[in-house]
Amino acid sequence: MNEKEPRYITLSKQKCKEIGMDPDEIVRPIVTLSKQEIQRRQEIYNEILSVVRFFSEKLIHSLPETNILVVISDSDGYLLELAGDEQMKTNIDHLGITIGSLFRQEDTGTNVVSLALEQRHPVQVIGENHYHTFLHEIACYGAPFHYKDEDNLLGSISIMVPINFHNSMFMPMLSQLVDSIERELLLRKQNRKLNIFNQVMLSGARNGIIITNETGIIIEFTDFAKQIFYHTFTNSSSYELPIIGDYFKYVLTSEVSYDSKEVVFHNSTGDPIICLFDAQPIYEGEMVIGAYGQLRDMTDRYIMEEKIKAAEKQVLAGRIAAGIAHEIRNPLTTVRGYLQYFEKEVRRDIGQMFTELLIPEIDRANKIITDFLSIAKPSEKAFEKIQVKYFFTDYLWNFLKSEALLYNVELDFDIPSHAEKHYIFCNREELLQVFINLFQNSLQAEGDNPLTVRICTDIKDHTIQIMFRDNGKGIQPAILMNIFEPFFSTKDLGTGLGLSVSQKIIENHSGQITAKSIENTGTTFVIELPLHKETN
Repeated sequence: MNEKEPRYITLSKQKCKEIGMDPDEIVRPIVTLSKQEIQRRQEIYNEILSVVRFFSEKLIHSLPETNILVVISDSDGYLLELAGDEQMKTNIDHLGITIGSLFRQEDTGTNVVSLALEQRHPVQVIGENHYHTFLHEIACYGAPFHYKDEDNLLGSISIMVPINFHNSMFMPMLSQLVDSIERELLLRKQNRKLNIFNQVMLSGARNGIIITNETGIIIEFTDFAKQIFYHTFTNSSSYELPIIGDYFKYVLTSEVSYDSKEVVFHNSTGDPIICLFDAQPIYEGEMVIGAYGQLRDMTDRYIMEEKIKAAEKQVLAGRIAAGIAHEIRNPLTTVRGYLQYFEKEVRRDIGQMFTELLIPEIDRANKIITDFLSIAKPSEKAFEKIQVKYFFTDYLWNFLKSEALLYNVELDFDIPSHAEKHYIFCNREELLQVFINLFQNSLQAEGDNPLTVRICTDIKDHTIQIMFRDNGKGIQPAILMNIFEPFFSTKDLGTGLGLSVSQKIIENHSGQITAKSIENTGTTFVIELPLHKETN
C-alpha cells in the first residue's frame, strides 16, 4: 500500500491485537436482531431510510460498471439496509453480514461502520487497512449522518467495492452524498414542523384564515372560512370573494395592509356573522409571493354588547317607569272619575259623546303604563307546574280558536304525543298574553293569501322549543332587528310595546324569544323555555 495508514486505522488494529484477535480468522457479527426488532427499528428509521435509499440508488445508477454495495446502519451500528450488487450481497451473506447484524470492533475487528460512528467523520478502510486478511480484497468508505440543526448521530452510510475498484474519488462522492441526505432530512423535518403548525393554525382556529399565492389564487383556508363562503376555495380566486375580494386585490397589487375592518356576512339561515378583517402581503425577500387574510369572528361579542345595551335600556326604562307612573296615573284616575260624574250630570247625549271619546283614550294610556311597567320590573305573579300538552292543546287552543274563527285564520297545532310527559313552570296568564300578542301581530301582517298560523313544539334534553309561524307579508330585515325595542312600531295605532312585553315575559320565565322572517313568505317566532325539573 502506497497510501499512509490513517491513525484511526492504526489504533483500531492495535486494539484488535490487544484483545487477542487472530488476523487470519474469519470473524462474523456476534449479535443479530430478531425479525420483529429489525422491523421495529426500520419503522423508526422509515423516513430516514427512504431519503438515504433515494440518494443511494442515484449513486448506484451513476456507476453501472462498478460492483458497489451501499450499507446503511443506525446509530448503534445495526445494519438496516443493503443495496447494490447482488453478487456482493451473496458474498457478505456467507460471512454472516446481513440486515440486523451489529458491527462492533470487539466482534468484527477493524470495520468502516464502527469507525464512522466512532470518529464522527468520513473514514475509509482499504484492503490491508482491515485487521483480518479475509477482508483485504475489499475497499470500504463510510460516513456518519446527522440532522443538520442538531448534533445527534442518526447512523452511517458505507460503500463497499472490490479492491480493484478502489478510487480516491469515492470519499468526496460519499461526502457529497451525505450532505445531500442531511439537507433533505432537514428540509423534511422543517416541512413536518410547518405542516403541524399549519394544521394547528388552520384546522384549530376559530378565525377564518385565507392564504393566496402571488396571483390571488387561494392555496390554504380554514374550516371557518369555508363555512362563511359555502365552498372549499380550491383553485379559486380571492378577488371573487364577496365583500373582501377587493381587499385581497389591493394587498397583492398595491402591497397595502388592512387591520380590523368590520365586515358582515350571513350564514345559510340568514343570521349575521360579524367579523373584523385583517389582510397583509406575504414576502420572500422583497418580492410579494402571496397574501394572508384573517376574519376574526366577533358575533358573540357583538351579541353580548347588544344584550348589555338592552339591559341598560331596561334599567333606564325601569327608572323612567317608576318616576312617571305615579305622576301620570293619578291625574288620569282623577280625569276618568270626573268624566264618569260628568256623564251622569250633563245632558245624556253630550255626556255619552265625551265619555265614549275620552274614557277609551284614558284606558289606552293606562294600558301603555301597565305594559311599560311590565317591561321595567319582573313579574310577581304566581308560577305553577303545567303539563306541556295541556297548555297548548287545551288552554291556549281554547283562547285562540275563537279569534281564528272571527278573523278567518287557519289555526294549526302540532304538539307531539310525548309532550304529556313534560311540564313547564310558568305563569299561564302571562304566557297566554305572549301568544295573543304574536297572534295579533300575524293578523296585522296578513298578506294576499288567507292567513295560516301554525304552532309546533320540539322537546330536546331539558328545553322546549316553540315555533309560532305565519304566512303573512313578512318583516323587512331593517325592521326585524328592532321589533323587540320598546315603543318601536310600524303601525299607526300601535304602542310598540307588545313584543317588548312578550320578550320580558319570556325572559322572566328563564327563556328567550327570537324572530326570523322572509318578506312575502312569513315570519317565525322561536321561543325556548326550560322544562320543569320534575319532568318524567
